[in-house]
Amino acid sequence: MKRKFSIATVPAIAALCLALFGLTPFGLASLSAEEHTGSLKQRLMGVWDVEEGVNQGEEIPEKELEGTVMKIEKNVIITYDKDQREVYRAMFTLDETKKPVHIDMMTEMKGMPPMKSLGIIKIEDGDEFELCYALPGAERPTKFKSTKENKTMLFEAERED
Repeated sequence: MKRKFSIATVPAIAALCLALFGLTPFGLASLSAEEHTGSLKQRLMGVWDVEEGVNQGEEIPEKELEGTVMKIEKNVIITYDKDQREVYRAMFTLDETKKPVHIDMMTEMKGMPPMKSLGIIKIEDGDEFELCYALPGAERPTKFKSTKENKTMLFEAERED
């Protein structure tokens, strides 16, 4: 079965894509929580399984997210579908002086104009993170909540074993 992504779902799934060294199917090692004592950006490096997602207040079915991973390295988030096809790529910056931490993402997709999305991000226990971001043109969210009115995406991801 071929996976279909809407333009709104792709950035959302991608948003969850945030890796350092080693070898996995994506050429990156999965790091344990003890190895993540640096900045948020350093702790986000790695490969993450997208566990849950909400697109403008609507739960994304688990079947759609199954096998979706995000790879985060340096200042790039790349999202892959279950067949390891790249479905989203964005450059990102973090502002750790803001609470919650701000993330700005600029898409880098072939055949698509660059689009900026503003969001917030937090990491929990070193092995999970939440990313909430606005669709291009909408205001940055202030809470980790996705509603139709605020035009946001919300994702939860867990570090690969």
